Amino acid sequence: MNDNNRVAHRLAFLDGAAFSQADLESMAAEIEDNERIIAELEEFAQTTPWISLQVQPAGKKVGS
Repeated sequence: MNDNNRVAHRLAFLDGAAFSQADLESMAAEIEDNERIIAELEEFAQTTPWISLQVQPAGKKVGS
């Protein structure tokens, strides 16, 4: 699916709502920007080791 179709598909959920052309263009630009950011974060996450460790206060158990 090309970028225009992907944005149109997302905006289709707003069918029936009245928006100005400027609002639609702004929403489309925001969707495109969010998709770019997500792609960059996914790439970053693939190349960056993430350490997962549960940390508790010294001498105490969480939930006690």
